[in-house]
Amino acid sequence: MNRNSIYILISIILVLVLLSQLDDDLSDEAKSMAARIDTNRLSDSFLYLHGIFSKNGENPVDTGRKLLEEYRKFEADKNYEVVEYPDSNKIALPKGHEFCSFSEAGCLEILFSTEVRAGELLEEHSVLVLRSNTFLEFDEYTTLSKPAVDEPLPPYNYITAAERIKVLKAISIYNKGNANKALDSLSLQFTKLRKAMTLQDNLIGKLVFLAKLSEIIDVSSVIMFKAGSKSKMIPSLSQSEKSFDMIAAREFGMSYNAFLNLDKHPEFFEMGNEFPGWLARIVFKPNMTINAVAPIYYRLERLAKMTPFAFAEYIEAEEAFSPSTSKLRNYVGSILIGLSPEFDHFVAMLFDFDVKIALYNQIHHLEQNAESMSNPYYGNEIPKKTGDGLCFSGPLEDKRSFRCLKLKL
Repeated sequence: MNRNSIYILISIILVLVLLSQLDDDLSDEAKSMAARIDTNRLSDSFLYLHGIFSKNGENPVDTGRKLLEEYRKFEADKNYEVVEYPDSNKIALPKGHEFCSFSEAGCLEILFSTEVRAGELLEEHSVLVLRSNTFLEFDEYTTLSKPAVDEPLPPYNYITAAERIKVLKAISIYNKGNANKALDSLSLQFTKLRKAMTLQDNLIGKLVFLAKLSEIIDVSSVIMFKAGSKSKMIPSLSQSEKSFDMIAAREFGMSYNAFLNLDKHPEFFEMGNEFPGWLARIVFKPNMTINAVAPIYYRLERLAKMTPFAFAEYIEAEEAFSPSTSKLRNYVGSILIGLSPEFDHFVAMLFDFDVKIALYNQIHHLEQNAESMSNPYYGNEIPKKTGDGLCFSGPLEDKRSFRCLKLKL
């Protein structure tokens, strides 16, 4: 090979390498989704929740603000050692068999046991219950941490423990012979938790409050069934309550930030921190990957806006949804896209809960028999009998029994 041929070959290689560095512009859809996330807003409710475990006498908002500042220092420098709130200063988190997972076999029986000392728990953990009540009075909620796999989760376990104590108190009132007062207490709790669920802008928070709402409906149903009472109609979930708009944005934000951080990363191939970034860019284009996954999250929004009937039809008729990108220009991106999580079952939980509400209303408000009931997913349907209640069918598996209603222990 002569010198001119060598020069031509080198030139061609350089051009190909330069072309391999080119990435697409971010799509309008991706930019619009990313623009929804604003971590610079004011949200005392977010700060309050993050500091809800502060020792008695401290302001949870101040604690939450300090913890957020620590996290932001960690965001800026992954080698920064976060100063956590001392466990020894946190208010006690109640424990015991009364705080069983509601989905566990036998948990409901434990809650209705006369051995549960609800009054003592309420007195011992009065600060926790008061703080949960304060949090539920907020009319706003914005997650102020940057969407990331390692972002700090709010201590929802303090809220769920406090709300369990309230449920136990209502059951105690029922056990003492006052079903109406117990049901009024549960109804008020249900209303406040429903508002809190609506305000949540992250997936975990939405599902935490949804699970508590499902628990309260089941407990109310058992009391109603035992007392032979007639319930008021519970409204089905509104569009704002089912909305996944901000949840989709934050889930997209996790992918968006992760893919941008991978771009030309010196440890992209896990071969030490001196690996040339241009080699990583040959096989991974962040913007192409981001553009390819954006439709996943817009689809999530659209699903949540459907009726239960339309959702069931769509899920059962749809072929597998598979986003894609160029394997030639973006080989690693195509692999990462294939690892994107499935969100359909999370949206289904909200529709399943709507079905639970419908089942509750038909039994306890309309006082219908099973043969005349209607499933919001499919229309007329006789619910399936279980050992302790009834269940409607649905398009996806119901692991949390959100479309089942308990009637007895």
